[in-house]
Amino acid sequence: MQLIERHVIRTSDPRYAAIDCAAFASKNLYNAANYLALQSFLHEGLYLGYAEVFHRIKHHEALPRKVSNAVLRLLDKIWKSYFAACKAYQEHPENFPGHPKLPKYKDKQKGRIVANGSNVGCSGHSSARSSMLMSMAVTT
Repeated sequence: MQLIERHVIRTSDPRYAAIDCAAFASKNLYNAANYLALQSFLHEGLYLGYAEVFHRIKHHEALPRKVSNAVLRLLDKIWKSYFAACKAYQEHPENFPGHPKLPKYKDKQKGRIVANGSNVGCSGHSSARSSMLMSMAVTT
């Protein structure tokens, strides 16, 4: 069993703007990395793994390195699950309503990505009353 902590940040919370800005920047990084992976897969037939995408993107300036790495790992996991679904589809197509779809981009305006992980981008005490502080430098 793992102990988890959940914090609900409402739009009226003063921290909401910073978190929303980071989630929007995460979405931009996700879409940029997905563009590289998708174009490579469609035009060259090659899958760009986490390491290759990481070296092509380098560092996303709007996010801390831990957060940008978490977003890139999430995208890598999504692509690997797509390939696993394709393999399962080839073996048993009757279990699927159709061929698995390629990973899509997040919406340009409404899209957000929350980086999940152990203390990814956050610091604070582990109590329900503690205030979570984002360890990010949001650049404008």
